[in-house]
Amino acid sequence: MLELEKQVNLDSLTGLYNRHYLYSLFEEVLTPDNSSKGTIMFLDLDGFKGVNDKYGHEMGDIVLKEVANRINKCLTEKDIGVRLGGDEFILLFPEMADVIEMEQKANEILHAMSNWTIFKHKLTLSASIGITIYPDDSKQIRTLLKYADTAMYKAKERGKNNFQFF
Repeated sequence: MLELEKQVNLDSLTGLYNRHYLYSLFEEVLTPDNSSKGTIMFLDLDGFKGVNDKYGHEMGDIVLKEVANRINKCLTEKDIGVRLGGDEFILLFPEMADVIEMEQKANEILHAMSNWTIFKHKLTLSASIGITIYPDDSKQIRTLLKYADTAMYKAKERGKNNFQFF
């Protein structure tokens, strides 16, 4: 990627793709002819506002960078991480359509988002994840994002630190 493309398409804080590039990514990795199936996970941090309130936005930025690192460790080279903004992330899994595989990946990500100690501060953070499936739930990226967001809020309502399918 050229330097200008990086500036336009990548989140400057985390190095993940950004919201603006998400729609292009979707079209690249999931074909509209139904020949591919994939999974979209909407991840939101639980307790992030408390970190910003107690330790300041610099600590919040450190946490967001670490979230990106932890996300990247859970992704294969075909999977894609996107930071929507704030503490919201989208994970695209273009070749994942098996429910058991999705559950295993969601549990792996939840585990990766636990156990936080930064600068000797023990932080109370976890993640809530909403999951939707392409093209079963929809073929439209905006609809899929809405469904994944809805499922993520179900996860929060059910005690946080879990995942829910749309």
